[in-house]
Amino acid sequence: MHYFSLHTQDGSHLGFFVMIADDETQSQPQSGRFTLKLQSEKPSENQAAAQVVSALAESDEPLYWRVEKDHVELFAGSENIGSIRNEYLTLSGCHLILNDLTGMI
Repeated sequence: MHYFSLHTQDGSHLGFFVMIADDETQSQPQSGRFTLKLQSEKPSENQAAAQVVSALAESDEPLYWRVEKDHVELFAGSENIGSIRNEYLTLSGCHLILNDLTGMI
């Protein structure tokens, strides 16, 4: 399981992004599920990004990830909704930044 804090390009904290591997025993998993949690204490001023994250967090569609060469593709059901490359997350056209919290928790 990987935990990330989710931020806008200007550094505002939006919430959290969690990835769970299909096979946790693999040293480098190739696929799995993910979830998003919008921060509720202080809503982001970036309404577009907050709406994208909120819509996915509340969606009934299963959220999946899959490794593709040098990046990770993200899906809601069968629809490709974004990708992760290095610490940058793109969701439905919004560009966000991930901060890896896995070693800190």
